Amino acid sequence: MSKYSVFWGCTIPARLPNIEKATRVVLDELSTNIVDVDGFTCCPEGVLTKANSEDAFYAAAARNMAVMERAGNDVITPCNGCYSTFKETQSHLATSWRDRDRINAALEAASESDPAASENPLVYTGSTRIFHLAEYLIDEVGIGAVASHVKRPLNNMRIAVHYGCHMLRPQPAIRWDDALHPTKFEALLAALGARIVDYPSKMQCCGGALDRVGSRDTSLAFAQRKLNDLKNNDVDALIVACPSCFLQFDLNQAALARAKEAYDIPVFFLSEILALTFGYDKDELGLSSHKISVEPFFEKWDAAKEYNEHLARHFDVALLNKCNGCRACKDDCPVGKIDPTFRPNDLIQDLVEGRMDEAVASGEAFKCVECFNCQELCHSRIGMANTMRIMKNLGVARGLNPESVTESFDMVLKEGVLGKPRINARKKLGLGDAPASGEGALVEVLAALNADFETKQSSVADESLVGEE
Repeated sequence: MSKYSVFWGCTIPARLPNIEKATRVVLDELSTNIVDVDGFTCCPEGVLTKANSEDAFYAAAARNMAVMERAGNDVITPCNGCYSTFKETQSHLATSWRDRDRINAALEAASESDPAASENPLVYTGSTRIFHLAEYLIDEVGIGAVASHVKRPLNNMRIAVHYGCHMLRPQPAIRWDDALHPTKFEALLAALGARIVDYPSKMQCCGGALDRVGSRDTSLAFAQRKLNDLKNNDVDALIVACPSCFLQFDLNQAALARAKEAYDIPVFFLSEILALTFGYDKDELGLSSHKISVEPFFEKWDAAKEYNEHLARHFDVALLNKCNGCRACKDDCPVGKIDPTFRPNDLIQDLVEGRMDEAVASGEAFKCVECFNCQELCHSRIGMANTMRIMKNLGVARGLNPESVTESFDMVLKEGVLGKPRINARKKLGLGDAPASGEGALVEVLAALNADFETKQSSVADESLVGEE
């Protein structure tokens, strides 16, 4: 099994050990063999260091990566700033060979004065692969593999994401997602069952770096703009993947609350929300250290859990989530092309988001003619026909079906067929008598099953609607 070194950066060990705990828990759950490495320093932080000396910026970053190379492992970092620093330095030193040679000469000189390092001197070559935590989870482990560990999905929870500038930029040094229109972070959370909420300032900088250069009012204004957007879109939580961004939206949101500008939007780090869906307890993860209470999130999530358990009695919830997150077939339903009021994808969304009662009561599922067009076109071979059939079953059990459906089924139960051969019409066409049907035998079979059938229908009816006794 491959080993990965972890570069924690300065902020997580110093101020946010809860994020370190959650990250270790998640990587252990995913069987990622991580090792801690001695000798790291600040990555360094870009805004302050480069303003004073680009040489110092590249030298400090290169030295850290030389330590990584000496350890012999690829690296995972849960910090946007550290990730961007290393990727930018790798890109710069790949072409700026004079800078690379000067830095390596300085590393060699420092090793000569350090007896411990002289036996295994530091050399920067740029060979180490460096992954952001989100990048590692999505591109190396795989979204499906991560989702397979979920014990408690985020169904019905309205989740917003904040990428943060340095997870995606600068390009072309960083290339793992589109710098302006990314999708991977949301895709991971959607696989956990979350309903992803878009909002106007999603790609805006958090503004946290302005605090470090003495512009606190502007920094808070940055936070306020995003928090207003989130409030207006009724999100249940904001998920971030950068410790500085976490501090901006958790710590500074608390500062705004003290100034009588309360938003009460829980903020989670990516590894925290993953650990929670994997079944770990909030107290074990140290979530009480958050400055903005996460209790409102858990109150809604606990209520959603009861609904999800009910939904799972009738449907494959994992497939519903996958289907709802895809919607590639939204324009493929032949009925929907003629009757635009029939939107099967919206019915799937209703089921996922807690509106099973309304979806069943609407009777819309009966418009599905089970042509299986959606299933044949579905790249995952899911389709929606089976889901529509289950909704029809629930509708029938509650007496919410079209009268014609009941009449036709009653005819099958009583007569075994949906129609009798027209003797005169057959004679005109020179056809003889139709083969004898087995309707009598079928009626007997169905009569023998009738008691069991009624029991099952009664059971479905009793539990078909949430909240009814």
